[in-house]
Amino acid sequence: MLQPQKELETFYQNYDPWDYETTPHDQTRKSIILSEIPQRQYQNVLDIGCGHGFITRELPGTQITGFDVSANAINHAKQFESNRIKFMQSSIFQIPKNTQDTYDLITITGVLYSQYIGKSVNLIYKIVDRILREDGILLCCHINDWYIVRFPYLMLDCYYFSYRDYTQKLEVYIK
Repeated sequence: MLQPQKELETFYQNYDPWDYETTPHDQTRKSIILSEIPQRQYQNVLDIGCGHGFITRELPGTQITGFDVSANAINHAKQFESNRIKFMQSSIFQIPKNTQDTYDLITITGVLYSQYIGKSVNLIYKIVDRILREDGILLCCHINDWYIVRFPYLMLDCYYFSYRDYTQKLEVYIK
């Protein structure tokens, strides 16, 4: 069962409901994510499930877009908008309707769990495949025990690390 939108909006009334900004595990997680992005020039970058922009605002790239399903999270994130960073409300399922852009780097963190995507793994593949450019990089980072998606691209790296009471799995793919 998908988590109701109303619950997400209530949760995101708080600027940082997960305490990402103050939790050492999250500072480490962000550092690991940023260090695992292959070094190259990125023109168009997408952060799916950006929340309040904790990772989005430090991603490399000329143009960076953060999408999140929560309007409240996006309202918090908008304080970090600039000429190179913008935030928009959109579920992962609505992305093809909300952008015609393609991306050379896509990050997805903490989104590909059954409470957010249900049993729509094949649809997620199709959505990502449509918006990820050829030779583009996809980085996914999730709690390993809850993570239900594996992408059909060449995996460049796979990295496990401790995160709070869990093990995170970070995967880097190239299309």
